[in-house]
Amino acid sequence: MTKFDYHKAMREGHGYNLYVADLLQHFGMPKVDVPEFTIATTHDEIKDKTLNEKDVIVDDLVLEVKSSSRSFQNVDDFPYNPVIVDTVSGFDSKIIKPFAYVMISQITQGIFVIPVSTKYDWTIQTFYDAQRDIEESFYMVRKRHCRPFIELVDILLERANERTNQM
Repeated sequence: MTKFDYHKAMREGHGYNLYVADLLQHFGMPKVDVPEFTIATTHDEIKDKTLNEKDVIVDDLVLEVKSSSRSFQNVDDFPYNPVIVDTVSGFDSKIIKPFAYVMISQITQGIFVIPVSTKYDWTIQTFYDAQRDIEESFYMVRKRHCRPFIELVDILLERANERTNQM
């Protein structure tokens, strides 16, 4: 078995963050930011990254981007139900919880969203990850709680318009 390459995975993940940010800007979203890419090497850096990392920031909201090696166009043809949201330890340790998870196919660039407002509907399952050789607990959500990416775009644009009108 090959050893999991964390640094390669982090670099690739950052590329998907940029892709999602570009999509949001394409739809006219103002104030989209992707923090600079850094690699955590020490235990303290890894801990800090786990607690504070933000994939994409839109105004004051954080979006967590998760790429998948599965082929899908949208949630309807995503091959599993329920869907893995995040590791329990990863989500629970975040100081600022994401507004939503953006799920993207590495194969098709198909995309859908899991709103964190659905957290009360999440369950926990434990799986063995053969690539990393660890057992991990994951938050899971039924596909019916997932939304099309365009719904996230609409919500974010609406929020941006409300903020502009308040100034």
